[in-house]
Amino acid sequence: MAESIDKILDFLGKYSWAVVVLAAFVLFLPDDASQQIGLLELRNSYKGYWWLGLVLSGAIWMKSVFSYLDKRLFEVFLAERTRKKKRESTEFELLKSLELRLRSLDREEVYWIMYCLFNNVQTLSAEMTNGTANSLLYKGIVTRGSGHALSLPFHIPDVVWRYLLDHRDEFVPTDIEESRLKAELEKFRKSLHLF
Repeated sequence: MAESIDKILDFLGKYSWAVVVLAAFVLFLPDDASQQIGLLELRNSYKGYWWLGLVLSGAIWMKSVFSYLDKRLFEVFLAERTRKKKRESTEFELLKSLELRLRSLDREEVYWIMYCLFNNVQTLSAEMTNGTANSLLYKGIVTRGSGHALSLPFHIPDVVWRYLLDHRDEFVPTDIEESRLKAELEKFRKSLHLF
């Protein structure tokens, strides 16, 4: 029963605009024009019914318009919320795996991260065959850009970089003199290139 009432209301909602237009035409047409086409007597005899038809069909039409807009807006909101949850879930999983990978870095890989954080750079170049760069690439901590085999840019993606910036103290020691640390890191950077 409720389903058939919904179908009737949907049907009325789709076509109620036509009744609104017709009733408005009959009610608001000037008297001279109404008399010429023979509507004046019809309008005057059933004026209450015309007004009732205009108000009811207008209300049904407005309800169907708002219902349609509400449904569309809700669908868009729901789709956006689903995408956001999926994105957050993916990023959460990425950060969890990133945490595990960052805990298993060897000395050279830590120096790579330390160099980038100390100098506030996301990209460091190395030879294509460099073991440290390729290990970090395999672990998803850097991505490889284009260049020539002796000097390829290896870039830390933004998600990883934000994580590293939040955990900077875990990678950059504060108990070593800055000039000594800078010299060690520069020595490491030079070791990334054989020539």
